[in-house]
Amino acid sequence: MAKKNTQRKRTFTRNDIKTPADTYESIGDLEARLRTEEQPVLPANANEGTVLERDSIRVAEKAFQWRLPKRNMVPRHDVIYDMARALRDGFKLPPITVFAVGTGFYVIDGHHRLAAYDTAGVRRVPAKVFLGTLEEAERFALRSNSRDKIPMGKADKLAAAWRLVRQDKDGDSISSIARDAGIAQSSVSNMRAVLKKLREMGLSADDILEMSWNTARGRAQGITEDAELEDWREAEAQKLVEAIARAKLGARLTKNPDITAIALAKLNDGLPQALMAQWTEPAEVTYDPDDQTPDEDF
Repeated sequence: MAKKNTQRKRTFTRNDIKTPADTYESIGDLEARLRTEEQPVLPANANEGTVLERDSIRVAEKAFQWRLPKRNMVPRHDVIYDMARALRDGFKLPPITVFAVGTGFYVIDGHHRLAAYDTAGVRRVPAKVFLGTLEEAERFALRSNSRDKIPMGKADKLAAAWRLVRQDKDGDSISSIARDAGIAQSSVSNMRAVLKKLREMGLSADDILEMSWNTARGRAQGITEDAELEDWREAEAQKLVEAIARAKLGARLTKNPDITAIALAKLNDGLPQALMAQWTEPAEVTYDPDDQTPDEDF
């Protein structure tokens, strides 16, 4: 009698999730490389689908990842974990989309899928090669993020819109930026007014590029303390997120919100009410350069 194949499937937990290393390259860095480096010879019909060796695939989040870093960590890890298990069980994922620069292929759509391949130990990755320009690839990445399984949050969308406004590309309009970033046209108008004010104040393009939307709005209104406070709050909140992740409590907190609500009330009776006050969104306020009141809509 033939011996039965009892090969065991690879087992892993959420603690085994691997996220791809980042090159930390910006769009400017990639533009410079495109001008100086010889481009690779692409496989036939690469835009329709090919298979790439994992070592040739790069991640440059500053260039192509429009989400704010380290947000929605629990749902992101859940998606990666589920896809990695699917790969382990023999299922196929849609191909990632990449953009060729030099000898590497940069992910513009499929960051979570690439993490799933890494987690599952798969070294050959189905991919489609984007054949447009670098600028077109950047916008393709934004539109792909906007319709991803994990929706972009409000902060992600505002950061994306502010990035587009700062780039000040020919052909961009208020309506096109609002559509690509998924925010209201009035918010884009506010951002353009802030950008104009910052330039009138004599700030350099490099300084403006380094500013978050909160900081830029505060500088335009002459209010730096509130912007600095907001950035400090964001940094402290990120520390708390990382502490929760280290304690492996993220999934438990999000799995049963009703139980989480009870637990928070047990920690402090006033905490749920305070959280609701923080989460209630005020009405939109149009930017007024003569108004010294902070715009709390953002």
